[in-house]
Amino acid sequence: MSKIPTQQQYKQRQSSLPNPGITHAPSEHPPEEMVAGNGGEKGNRNFPSHHCSVSHDVDLVKLLISANTVPRRLARWWRRLCLIDHHSPIARLAFRSDTAIKREMSRQLTYYPGTIHPLSYFRFVWNCLMIVTFASVFLLIPYDITFLYRIEDYYPFTAFHVVLLGADFICLVDVVINLYTGTYDRQTQRVDLNMSGVRKRYLRFWFWIDVITSAPDPLLTRLIPTTTFDSSLVYCLHRLNFHAGCLWDLWSLLSVMKIFRFRTFLRYIRALCEWFGLRRKVIKFIAILATVLTVFHWSTCLMFLVLRLAQGTDPAQIDQRSWTMKISFWNQTSLVRYMECSYRTLYTVAHITHDFSESMTYDDMLMSLAYTISGYILKIYLLAELLIFIRILFSSASKYHEYRYELSNYMRHEQLPAALQQQILSFYDFRHPKIYSRWSLIRSVLGEQLYGEMRMQLVGPLLRGCPLFRAVFTDQQLMALALGMQYQLFMRNDIIARWNGDERAWHMVFIVSGTVALYTSGWQKVLHLEDGEHFGEFQLLFDANTVKFPNMVAVENSQLYILSRDWLERFLQPHPALRRHLIDLATEHLHQMEQMQRGSVLEALEHVETVRMQPTAGSSTKPHQR
Repeated sequence: MSKIPTQQQYKQRQSSLPNPGITHAPSEHPPEEMVAGNGGEKGNRNFPSHHCSVSHDVDLVKLLISANTVPRRLARWWRRLCLIDHHSPIARLAFRSDTAIKREMSRQLTYYPGTIHPLSYFRFVWNCLMIVTFASVFLLIPYDITFLYRIEDYYPFTAFHVVLLGADFICLVDVVINLYTGTYDRQTQRVDLNMSGVRKRYLRFWFWIDVITSAPDPLLTRLIPTTTFDSSLVYCLHRLNFHAGCLWDLWSLLSVMKIFRFRTFLRYIRALCEWFGLRRKVIKFIAILATVLTVFHWSTCLMFLVLRLAQGTDPAQIDQRSWTMKISFWNQTSLVRYMECSYRTLYTVAHITHDFSESMTYDDMLMSLAYTISGYILKIYLLAELLIFIRILFSSASKYHEYRYELSNYMRHEQLPAALQQQILSFYDFRHPKIYSRWSLIRSVLGEQLYGEMRMQLVGPLLRGCPLFRAVFTDQQLMALALGMQYQLFMRNDIIARWNGDERAWHMVFIVSGTVALYTSGWQKVLHLEDGEHFGEFQLLFDANTVKFPNMVAVENSQLYILSRDWLERFLQPHPALRRHLIDLATEHLHQMEQMQRGSVLEALEHVETVRMQPTAGSSTKPHQR
């Protein structure tokens, strides 16, 4: 172990490296980590997935930032929050290894000390706050512009405008934070901490939109005389009579440009969902739901805005054919008017009902036509997404039925006997119970290491249940045996193994479920083996002169894992010492069994977990082979 460098030595070592303003997340898969046997140690701060008994945990923040006073400690705490968060799923996906995350952390501390990392914990918490802020702004801004136009809607200062003013204040703070935050491109997996370039790109476009749409217009409205409220910009557009008093709510109308930040809003939602480990289709469903609700709300406000532009707000001057004159609309509160418009938008877009006998103005006709066409397009899109989601959700079951139908057609085309067709379909149903999965594809995707760990969860208890294997092989060698075992399914009365004089064709069996019967060469039943038991480890190592080779038959539908003698010999060929040790231990076990009396053997066999004696049965029907 090398000594921990001092702060000066560490900075000198880092200064010899190039100064990358932009880092790329590693594109290659990280090497396999060597984990020590003691997995219960406390996790490393900079290497959270690494556990080691050697103490080499270096806190880079404490190493590079000294803090002797309370203000300095608060400053160091703030710097720690602004560093890349190694617990973030997005950071783990982008950098893929603890070493890359630590290198990114040291790069930020050395070259960009005043920068907020886009994958930091502070930025994640702030993005969660901006999700609530954006959702409030997207709901409040169009409602404020379209439905609040009377003097009593602004005076006195209502709770609605207090919430809107708080959202504007948070958006202004977000503008300042964006000037000190790096950027992360998800597609190219690039992290840019060079603030000069980041600020230039931000000041070109998004800065001005954020500033204009975040202006505290509720406070500006308080400065406007009440006599000017009657001459709003919408009213001037309706009357086509423009003057200086029409511009008092221009700033409020410009705030609708906040909708350009809707894509950022969806990106924040996606990051939050990924933090909680939600599936991709669930994240897409949430994004679609947020989009549909926002579009519906803005369409409702647009309907009333078009009505104000075309007809005005004076009931005496509104066309009598307008739908607003058929109901008590203009003497209601803004909330009731919003509910009326939302219902009309809903039944126009979704076609809940239509009353074609009602009279409509030309602007009503155009709005209904536009909303109807938009409704059809929306239905087609949502139906396509729903079909894709259902297809992915039930893909295994659909493949099961598809291949079963294809198998049935093939057997009918070949004119197989009905009994054989039923037996083949029963085998298929038992092998793939209402689902279909390809283990070869799963193995190629996971890789040998992860696939071996998964196989050890399935067959590891069976291998460790064999005393001979448990005493000789290590965990890594047992994993190799698990990868070499083959899954087999046998139906009732199928022959699993038949002794024909070829010792290399012998297979050791591990029973997952079902019952297997052992027969002598004369087909006399001797033993029954059930779930979790095994047989044949000695037959893998010795010839027919040393041990007996019985016949094995499935008594019922049985799921087995099979280890062939030929595969075991190829596995042991590079390890002659291991092979010798295995044979010596097996020989010792055989000698111990030979020295036991018959009564002791029967008593011992009752307690052995792999072999259980059954009463000797008479002559049974000879099983058949599929």
